[in-house]
Amino acid sequence: MKKNIQLPNYDKSILSISSSIMKYYNVKSNYDSLKKLDNILEKKYKNIVFLILDCLGTNILEKNLDANSFLKNNIITNVNTVFPPTTAAATTSFHSGLSPLETGWIGWMPYFKEYNKAVVLFTGNDYYSDEPVMDKPENSILKYETIYEKICKKNKNIKYHQCFPSFAENGSSTFEELCAKIEQSCKNNNENLVSAYWDEPDHTIHHTGINSSEVKKIIKNIDDNLKKLSQKLDNTIIIISADHGAINLNEVYINEIKEIDECLKFPPTIDSRFTTFFIKKRMKNKFKKAFKNTFKDKYIIYTKKNFLKSGLLGKGIPHKKIDEYFGDYIVIMNSDVSIRYTVNGIKKVHLADHSGLTKDEMIVPLIVIDTNKK
Repeated sequence: MKKNIQLPNYDKSILSISSSIMKYYNVKSNYDSLKKLDNILEKKYKNIVFLILDCLGTNILEKNLDANSFLKNNIITNVNTVFPPTTAAATTSFHSGLSPLETGWIGWMPYFKEYNKAVVLFTGNDYYSDEPVMDKPENSILKYETIYEKICKKNKNIKYHQCFPSFAENGSSTFEELCAKIEQSCKNNNENLVSAYWDEPDHTIHHTGINSSEVKKIIKNIDDNLKKLSQKLDNTIIIISADHGAINLNEVYINEIKEIDECLKFPPTIDSRFTTFFIKKRMKNKFKKAFKNTFKDKYIIYTKKNFLKSGLLGKGIPHKKIDEYFGDYIVIMNSDVSIRYTVNGIKKVHLADHSGLTKDEMIVPLIVIDTNKK
């Protein structure tokens, strides 16, 4: 299993992509830019489009597109994502130019001490009951300045556009519609910066696996529509990457394992393959033994102190919530296991997932489409 582990390299990561875009607009970044992208961006473009495709990791591309596909033919390199490789952490790093350590966006549902609940960062709801707990963290305690805000402050002539799915204001219901809005954003007399995001193939991958017929169809549709979009635009560069990859897996419900469940002070939090456990007094040894008996060599375990010293969450000044997020032990899966827990008997079954340390979760492509090279 150790051969399949990919540790994050924050000097050549998705943060490097954001840094290259910031560099193009003469905005300072705390991370190294990516030279291959810098070299392309030495030319000036009327339109810069930055598109994040959720879960289109390198392994997903390899398994689902032909060798002569449009996206594959435009890959310039692969980089690693941040840790953990999950949407809340990685898209926030893309948009902020900061590591998860700095933003406090470390997973889907971290523990919030002031509420004694696992809170879904995108909604502010309790993960286990779905009841509202707090204002959306992005508007309150986990608010951050985006790279686009920084760019527009420095470059008053830039017109910024956001093209997102239907959950956002004026969002798109289909990928075709998203591409049409990107096209519309570029066809004016301005210099345009477009931030675009699409929530597929992630949603379908969770429910059908990483190379199902449904996933292949969705990725082929994305490939076809991006090719058509590129043919409609001039003087435009489209920079495409992904927040993470994914692997097919087996889910294990911790609450069904009595020897582990009776040790827990609180249900597991953060994410399914990067998980923290709060342990009852005098039960740490029992927990570790039961966990090892159950999962053998399929995981890496840290104490809170050792994890915070590991550097896995990145560089920089830690967000003030970081220390509170973690319990007594942190477990990272390096195998095909996903940790789940149910408090109401309802199981949200996923056939594939991410947030572990395998290469298939951590490695993502950088795809660059220069519309001047048609």
